[in-house]
Amino acid sequence: MEFLAVLFDRDGTLIVDKHYLGEPAGVELIPGTGEALGLLRSRGVKVFVISNQSGIGRGYFPESGWHACEKRLGELLEPFGAGIDDERFCPHAPEEGCTCRKPATGMWKSLKAAHGLEGARCVMVGDKAEDLRFGMNAGLFASVLVLSGKGMKSAEKLGLNTDEILAGGFVPFSVPEQGVTRLFAAKDVRAAVNGLLAL
Repeated sequence: MEFLAVLFDRDGTLIVDKHYLGEPAGVELIPGTGEALGLLRSRGVKVFVISNQSGIGRGYFPESGWHACEKRLGELLEPFGAGIDDERFCPHAPEEGCTCRKPATGMWKSLKAAHGLEGARCVMVGDKAEDLRFGMNAGLFASVLVLSGKGMKSAEKLGLNTDEILAGGFVPFSVPEQGVTRLFAAKDVRAAVNGLLAL
């Protein structure tokens, strides 16, 4: 399978989840992330970040904090020959009822229009059930749940065998409402990327 793009959640997926992170000094790559994103770039696969940032809407940090953290993320990825090609973030609190907060597809529609993306050749990777549902709602080829961040709790709620996933597997699973989107679970971003490129 040749992918056009992989869409990544940020906190808990690419970087250590610091809970409402608005300071660039707190940006810390999850081990293996740089290598994984560098591999995607070497294959010509675009890398996008899709992130809910309710800390902005809740008043915990300003929008400028998001941009400062993204700049720092780019600096940390650069030594691996990796980077983020574009990003979308939802700044709203959950109760605002916006159309961009995952699992709604507003951020996907924006990226799709900007980059001419095809859902059947794109994948979502994240550590929460809302990331999986985002991929399903957007009709993407696949959604991958990683066990970093909040992924372990998410996997347990789905009844997945976390021992098998932690052993380095790229494990397919299903839920009744998945539609055309294939679902997988992986230990982390590096395992997810390796699994996807082997499909």
